[in-house]
Amino acid sequence: MTLGEIDNSCVAAMSPREETPETQSVLLQQMASFAGESSWALKRDWTDTEFQDGAEHNKVKLQAFEDELIARLRSSSMRVLGKTKLCNETSEIDATSRNILESVLEPLLCFSDGPSDQVRDAVLDDPVVLGSTLDIVGAYLKNYAVDKAGAVIETVLPICRMRGGFWLLKALNHLATVRMKQARPAEALFTLQEMDAYVSSSMPDTPQDEAWEFWEMVYRNFGWIYSNLGREDDAIANIQRAIDVKKRVGRPASWFDLWDLGRMSAVGALRRSEAASIERSQALVTEALRLHQRVEEHDLVMRAKIWHSVGECSFALGHLAEGGASSSTGGLSLCTIGKLNGQPRPEALCHYQKALKCFGQSHKLFRKTEGQHNPLTGGEAQAVAWTLMKLGKRDEAKAYLLDALESLSRQQSGWGDGEGLDQQAPALAQAMQTVDRILDAHRLTDDREGLVNYFPALERLCANICKRIQMSKEHADSAVYEKFASSASMIMVASGTPEGVSKSQELLRSYMWERPSTTQAQICSQMMASIRDSPGSVVDCNSADAASMGAILDALAGMKC
Repeated sequence: MTLGEIDNSCVAAMSPREETPETQSVLLQQMASFAGESSWALKRDWTDTEFQDGAEHNKVKLQAFEDELIARLRSSSMRVLGKTKLCNETSEIDATSRNILESVLEPLLCFSDGPSDQVRDAVLDDPVVLGSTLDIVGAYLKNYAVDKAGAVIETVLPICRMRGGFWLLKALNHLATVRMKQARPAEALFTLQEMDAYVSSSMPDTPQDEAWEFWEMVYRNFGWIYSNLGREDDAIANIQRAIDVKKRVGRPASWFDLWDLGRMSAVGALRRSEAASIERSQALVTEALRLHQRVEEHDLVMRAKIWHSVGECSFALGHLAEGGASSSTGGLSLCTIGKLNGQPRPEALCHYQKALKCFGQSHKLFRKTEGQHNPLTGGEAQAVAWTLMKLGKRDEAKAYLLDALESLSRQQSGWGDGEGLDQQAPALAQAMQTVDRILDAHRLTDDREGLVNYFPALERLCANICKRIQMSKEHADSAVYEKFASSASMIMVASGTPEGVSKSQELLRSYMWERPSTTQAQICSQMMASIRDSPGSVVDCNSADAASMGAILDALAGMKC
């Protein structure tokens, strides 16, 4: 099954499909000479575990796998230390094994120079440890523990490169998945190209049909990455290649194929403002949902993802029925487009209502299986909230907006982790949209008091962003960041409370640079600078200052349209 998600629709980025047991078996026969190691190379019981019991139960399962890996790391390190005679004292062995574990599981800790490096490499080269470590990466990814997944796969990749064969292929596939979840699709593409080239050079005379499961996976992964890069034609072409390689061995197109083709085609159709093409795409996705319900009865997470795609198509049709312009979507979901125009036209209303039903089904399933603040659940909460707002149900949208904000404040995926100034962060754009919609929902319902509910999540979100993005004026997303930070500040000050004014000023001092470039950020910074930074600087909801602030909020709202 796939580790794919809504990412790039509502959270961050689609993740490459993982190799199936059948794919592993084919490659094992043709590439591997593992002797007694094959069972550990093929190990994937942790990856295949269904994490669909809610956040707390999922956490308990994952902790049990970590504990088991800890025991294997400790056992292996004791064997290695015994053979190399690096130390004889149990306390020293325990200390070394703890260091090994910390290095593998924590991204910020590493080994010192010297014997510890040799011990680490020897321990990680143990098939029991290496197989278990690769397996837990899959479990981390299913739980959106992207930081741990990235730290682990980067730690063991050099060992897998030395081993080569199936070990390397499995590691590269995990690495591509991690890079996609980090919103680094160009690096994911490079990794997948390395994987493709390695197999082609290792098995130059082997017909693709003999390893069709592997090539189906590779083509599908290329399709997902190209889709994330905005190259829809290349994406669809690779999905078709995945379908064709199955046809050659007598395998029919699956629900997965229909889902991929439908959702990818819908994005291109929206960009061309082709409602009829979106309807055809929606028919494919709806058929995928029907087939999935029949053959994957217990896979509620994937069902929720397909429900979301059906809803996206309806939302896009509503957008076009309102006379909305074509959209590049900017790497976001089809359901993030558009602006508030009052009551939608009758021809758009039915599409939005259908979208709300689909998103509601998806959100319900995600909340049941993944928990309230999982990135998937939070992304779906944003989709529900925006659809409710399009339908004029702003009060109902507020609870979903709060959940979306809470999820973003904890989210590890979609931030474009890395030091490149040209690296874009879809999760930052999500954050900017969410805070803008919070302002709109409360402005249009004249509910300033309710804005206080968002303060803790806003503070965590700002800290999360600055932890993950080395933001500066030169960064590709600097304008998005300025709009986000200014809107977050406006949520606080618009509450009309002394606490809100104080927190707003502190937020701008901590997270906004001098002389911002965007008009919205400039207005916000100037307004906050005009408020006396003292205990007596209270914004009275009945004062002229409050009325002026309301006018500024209206002006900012118009600027966002």
